[in-house]
Amino acid sequence: MKGNYRLTVHLDNVKKVQGTTGKQVKGAKGKMVDEKKSIIHNTLSFYCNTKDDCIKKLTEIKADPSYKIAKGKDYKKKHKYNKDLWQISFVN
Repeated sequence: MKGNYRLTVHLDNVKKVQGTTGKQVKGAKGKMVDEKKSIIHNTLSFYCNTKDDCIKKLTEIKADPSYKIAKGKDYKKKHKYNKDLWQISFVN
């Protein structure tokens, strides 16, 4: 069973990964090959039972050096500008 709260964290400086889409396309020699695309996984999402659990998970992410939380870059959005981009939302 999923929790009642979802923590969404946006990451910065994430490398692109090659992935297959599951579709078949014609290659250079006319043969059918798997279609490949570059994929960026720049968000993390976790389901938690309470807001406190979400905050604990967020502190774990902040402490992990392999993750860097993205900062708001749009100066027109004053409430997000230069702040960490994460959100806790209620899920029914």
